[in-house]
Amino acid sequence: MTARCELLAAATILPDDRVRTRGGHRCAAQYDEDAVTLAAQAVIALRQDRLEPPSALIFATVTPPYEEGGCAQLVAEIAGLPSQLFTVELTATPRDGLAAVRLACGLICAGGGHVLVCASHRRRADGEREAGDGAVALLLGPPGAEGGIALLTPVHSHAEELRDRWRLPGDLAPREGDASFTDELGSTRVARLLAEARQAGEPGEEAPQPIVVASSSRAAGRLERALGGPGDQAFVRTGLLGCAHPLLRMLLCLGEPSLLLAASGGLGESLLVEPEAAGAALAAEVSGRVAAGREVDAVPPSPAALGFDPYASGPRAWRERGQDLRLEGVLRDGEILYPPPAGLQGPRQPLPRRGRVITHTFDYVYPGADGVQMVVLELEDGSRFYCQVLPGQRLQIDEEAQLLPRRLHEGGGMIQYFWKAAQCR
Repeated sequence: MTARCELLAAATILPDDRVRTRGGHRCAAQYDEDAVTLAAQAVIALRQDRLEPPSALIFATVTPPYEEGGCAQLVAEIAGLPSQLFTVELTATPRDGLAAVRLACGLICAGGGHVLVCASHRRRADGEREAGDGAVALLLGPPGAEGGIALLTPVHSHAEELRDRWRLPGDLAPREGDASFTDELGSTRVARLLAEARQAGEPGEEAPQPIVVASSSRAAGRLERALGGPGDQAFVRTGLLGCAHPLLRMLLCLGEPSLLLAASGGLGESLLVEPEAAGAALAAEVSGRVAAGREVDAVPPSPAALGFDPYASGPRAWRERGQDLRLEGVLRDGEILYPPPAGLQGPRQPLPRRGRVITHTFDYVYPGADGVQMVVLELEDGSRFYCQVLPGQRLQIDEEAQLLPRRLHEGGGMIQYFWKAAQCR
């Protein structure tokens, strides 16, 4: 039996800032965002509290903030997912966005319930001329599930040893192959082989529109147009979003059946997408997000002073992960005590993520001399929360605000994540 699954919900996170490039624009994240915060924000945007809790999380990114030790557990904690969750992390090439869907289909077919697939990308500091920042999260369930948006069927895969980017032990920077060689042979040729395998296996069937995602947008565009596809309309506004780009292209093409082909680094994956009635509306919503944004010359760098290294403790981070990452307090007499007093036992409950500004001030000590706006929010349950405001934003008294996950610092060689206030959009 062919493993397949139903797309039940989707969310895209695309930073508002769009920096001009030679090919158009790219989504540009702020200095306090990374692949984890983008992914967690996408999962939170699915509003999974209104849906059946997932049994698994599959996280795909080629730009993890921790190069060893894993990052999927951070996404699960920040998004408030159950601790009994099965997690998988895929970090080989951008094709892993589709590999995650194949793996999810297998888990669902084996009786695994609903599965969250999340892919994200944060442009590397060493420069990726075509790369942008963003994330896509999908909730997948059994075929025929109520509220289905599209039926997803993994088709063919491909693997051969032809690397376009790699790092050996001890390397301070990644090595890259000759782009003129790897783009054609390790990427678009593999996608072409996947398309031919699909055509050979389904004679006489009306061909779905081909969608090609590869390590080079130009090479992928040439092949897609040669196969009769529509071309990548997202790239000129977002840049290539790593593992998230195949999933973004899939959501944008939910108006009609498509064959999604993703290939990079000698690895290839293909996915048949058969939209249902709700597909066109979701495609239009995602298209609006792609077209939105504001054009900027550049995104400001981190204002943290050189040598800024606050104390960090692994044991403390573990003990307080509930309040720091999940925003959990202790529920007592109908009130959430946050942060929970030391040693206080009781049921844990997360704080609401929305509220209004009741006062604000500026901190000129941390982390830079220009000043950071600090606000007190009155949350939807009446509790109050004190935090920083997102870089580049200013909140006013009585303005509605939301809490979003961000990086604070890397003190002690560990990344400290917390929550910052942002304008509601």
